[in-house]
Amino acid sequence: MDDELRAIREARLRELKQQSGGTSESANNGSNDGQTQAILNQILDSNAQERLSRVALVRPERVKAVEAYLLQMVRSGAIRNKLTEQDIVGILESVGRDEQKRNTTRIIFDRREKGTASSSVDQDDDEDDDFFD
Repeated sequence: MDDELRAIREARLRELKQQSGGTSESANNGSNDGQTQAILNQILDSNAQERLSRVALVRPERVKAVEAYLLQMVRSGAIRNKLTEQDIVGILESVGRDEQKRNTTRIIFDRREKGTASSSVDQDDDEDDDFFD
């Protein structure tokens, strides 16, 4: 059992190494991710970093959105102090609400009122239904 587990781990490690050593584009993304992480390390306290890493396990797309938002705030100069875990929770909630709004399906009913126009249509329909005779 242990040999099988070790073989699976080694195979997975080889796969990950092959994926990481793929192209120069992935190297550029890696350096860009390194810059992003360096900036995030400067603006987030340890609890906030820990919270983001835990959320990344469950919802990586939401963490990407939060990171993009934080980088935008840093570039605009809106962040001056380190962000706490409570700040990150608030940002995560707002991003979650935005995602929910985008993903919500709306059904709109366009109800038509009965009036004189519909009664004339009903009379015309009666005349056209003579094919049963």
